[in-house]
Order: sequence, then C-alpha cells, then structure tokens
Amino acid sequence: MSKSHAILVGLGLAALSLASAHAAGAKFNIKPGLWEITSTGSTTGVPPIPADVLAHMSPAQRTRIEAAMKAAIAHSSAPHVFKSCVTEKQLEKGPDFANRSERACKQTVLKRTASAIEVHVECTGKEKMSGVFRYRATSREAFRGTTDFVVSNGDRTMTSKRSVEGKWLGADCGSVKPQGSR
Repeated sequence: MSKSHAILVGLGLAALSLASAHAAGAKFNIKPGLWEITSTGSTTGVPPIPADVLAHMSPAQRTRIEAAMKAAIAHSSAPHVFKSCVTEKQLEKGPDFANRSERACKQTVLKRTASAIEVHVECTGKEKMSGVFRYRATSREAFRGTTDFVVSNGDRTMTSKRSVEGKWLGADCGSVKPQGSR
C-alpha cells in the first residue's frame, strides 16, 4: 500500500473512531457494537512524497511511484464500505489522535452534544495534516458526517473530502476487532 493510500485509510479509521466516541462532556449517543461504514468522496492534488525520498529515486522509479500513488488516489475516491467494532470503552474514552504514527497531532473539540460532534485536528511532522471531522447521530443506530483534510509536504498537497454514513448492525462484533486492538 502506498504511503498516501495509507494516510487516506488512516483518515477513514480516525473518522470512524471519532464518530464512535465522545470527548469530555456530552456523550455522542450511538450504540456500541458492529457498524457498517460507507465512505464516499474525492481526493485531489499531488501525493505528498517527501523531497528526500524523491531525490533517491531514479526517473523510472519516480514515474512508477507517482503512477501508483495516482492510482491509489483514484481508488480512494471510489465508495468504500467496511465494518467496524465500536466498544463501550471507546464511547466512554473519546477520540485520541495524539499518537498517530510519525505525527504529533493536536485536536480541538469545536462542538460536542449527544447528537453532534465536530473536531479540528492539526498534525505536524514530515507531512503536515489538518482537517475537520463533523458527525451527527441521526438515531442511536445511524450517523452521518463529513471529513475534510489537507495533507502536505513542501509544495505537494493532497486534499480529501469524504461523506461518511454509519449503520449499526448489532451488539455482537463477531470476528471484527475494535480499532486500536491488536
């Protein structure tokens, strides 16, 4: 999986974590258990490949890597449906972006009620990332939201805008493990 595609997958997982969680204060009122998440949207721009990585590639390698990353971006723009297990502990603990791979992330809760949550996330490191998660519980068994993110590295910037819908499938997660568990 390319680094840019991994970033996008990570954003999707972070969005799910946020949608299934609350920060101190009003609890985002959804049920724990197995959720089906549908994510649609688009990713545009230039994959943020670090200049030092590009400098160590031959022109042929660079062409192959950039083509693979463009294909990954096109694939990420297609609708994705996946299942996620949300635990009561996640609902109680709330979102935590502080330990995301190579990034140091700061999150600011902009809005938090039983039916809505909005969080701004700003990450630093080799690649800069900033964006906003907005989710609204339409019932205890459904939510809708958006994620808007920009990832950059020098003059290379990639933008991702996604719509997310979650549908509760049941209390038993079966073989689906909660995010963050190993």
